[in-house]
Amino acid sequence: MFLPIFKGLQLSFQKWTLAGYEWVGLTNYQQIFVDPAFWKSLSITGLYAAVTVSTGLFISLLVAFWIDPLSGKIQGFFKAAFYLPSVAPIVIVSILWGWLYNPSFGLFNYLLDKFGLEPVLWLGDPDVALISIMIMTLAVGQGPNILILAASLGGIPKDYQEAARIDGANFMQEIIHVRMPMLKPTLTYLVVVNTVGSFQVFAPIYLLTSGGPNGATKTIGFLIYENAFKKFDFGVASAQAVILLILVMIIAVIQFRSMSSDLEY
Repeated sequence: MFLPIFKGLQLSFQKWTLAGYEWVGLTNYQQIFVDPAFWKSLSITGLYAAVTVSTGLFISLLVAFWIDPLSGKIQGFFKAAFYLPSVAPIVIVSILWGWLYNPSFGLFNYLLDKFGLEPVLWLGDPDVALISIMIMTLAVGQGPNILILAASLGGIPKDYQEAARIDGANFMQEIIHVRMPMLKPTLTYLVVVNTVGSFQVFAPIYLLTSGGPNGATKTIGFLIYENAFKKFDFGVASAQAVILLILVMIIAVIQFRSMSSDLEY
């Protein structure tokens, strides 16, 4: 694990040529910070992460609260059903959703046509493409969150809920003042892990849009791939990867410190 990180850090101070690697110091970093494409990809990645993490956890919480009162076997069925899409390889999932989004024969435009609505270029419209990727992520990527939150809800002692009801708390007050505080350690973990994963998104972008149209879905992960394996500018790509690593670490530390006060694991 540490050897590739060290090698990437080393490459970020070098430039690749046919003769080998040439030491260029901070030139790669200077080039990145004045490159509009880098800042655009960073903003796209940040928007993707903010929407998918916040909306995904909200959906997962709703589903977890919905299945929590169910009996053991029925609850187990729904846990498995919601978790099942996350078992499929992301390549297969992306190909399937590419078919659903197809403008000519895709299921979504077929349904729009049945309701008399105009077809949508789900992956070909710069204003819609990133939203389409987000929808796919939210639809198929919440299984682990739901499973973990449902398990955490099941681990909350029923005595606390009964005490709240005796004190006159209604259903919403019980959720806000009893269950949610007890879920804080789990939510802290999920926020950090999901944020880190969102900033590293690559496969759906590569398979569905290749960063297009007009760079509307070019995340920082795809930009790094493009610089390294299309332009063969390994120095700049490594510098971008180092910046991404530092940025994700800073965000994770801020999230953990802001959410994990007075927590015991």
